[in-house]
Amino acid sequence: MKYICLLIFIGLSFLPGVSAQNNSVISLVPEKSVAVLRVDWTEVRGNEKLKKIVNGDNFSNMGGLIGVSEEKISEWVIFSDINPTSSKGMGMIVAGNFTSQSIVQFARSKNWRQEKIGAQTAFINPKDNSYLLPIRNGLLAAGTKSGIEKVSNVLSEQSQNLISTAPFDTMWSEIRAKIFPINFMVGVPEQYQKVADIAYKVAAKLMNLASFGIIGTVMETIGFVNCFGFNISHRETVFPTQMLAMMDSETKAWIASGAVNLLKKAPNAVGMQAKTEEDRQFLESVQTMSATYKKTLLTVNFEMPERLMEKR
Repeated sequence: MKYICLLIFIGLSFLPGVSAQNNSVISLVPEKSVAVLRVDWTEVRGNEKLKKIVNGDNFSNMGGLIGVSEEKISEWVIFSDINPTSSKGMGMIVAGNFTSQSIVQFARSKNWRQEKIGAQTAFINPKDNSYLLPIRNGLLAAGTKSGIEKVSNVLSEQSQNLISTAPFDTMWSEIRAKIFPINFMVGVPEQYQKVADIAYKVAAKLMNLASFGIIGTVMETIGFVNCFGFNISHRETVFPTQMLAMMDSETKAWIASGAVNLLKKAPNAVGMQAKTEEDRQFLESVQTMSATYKKTLLTVNFEMPERLMEKR
């Protein structure tokens, strides 16, 4: 699979006038997903720093593959299954200022084959067998057949959406409480929880996390969590970031909060030393961290300097 499927794999998570607080797009993400990335494209499109995090240049190239120019797109969501190296279970939902008819006309102009998916008609790109599904005016889905079928099942209410199932329901309610242009959350099923770094690997599948090494550092510090998510924005020369983690118990959330605050106060105690200029800048980012907890939810806020991101 390439083109749409490849761009989704590399890239990676509203109707016109719908605010960031609305669930319209993310409510179509199927329940079997383990990770979802949501991007407010109206804000991210014009910010090269934020675009880099979500590999936005790759997304910009999708206009010719889905029949919508990026200027008409307001928001997009990507969802994934547990496999950190395959695009098979991935899909994308796009919202913006376009009509279903324009999508149909685009696909037909390319002589794409039609296939019935549930009660709706999808179009198949012969170059890579990726699917394009016009849902309604201002809303479409694209990706693998498996991903599109899962979206169709949510539309027909044959299956639940992701944010109505635990622990994603609680996590999303916390994430959407703040308005950030980039939102992400992942929850690893119990049978995969012993796989080393699986949550981080799935997250890296959807986003460019190489520049956010501090996220990996925090995850190593707090240990495995049932579900985690984060919000990212950009201000002047830093990336304000909020990371949320759902622990097994309130006691573990309390312990994790203390561990993160210890990391900030005494990084040498956990083996972090500024041997290079890059290390020094990384430690500066650590110094901005603050951790709190409420019941089983751990919240960590920090700022990543632009200069550190550019060097990683």
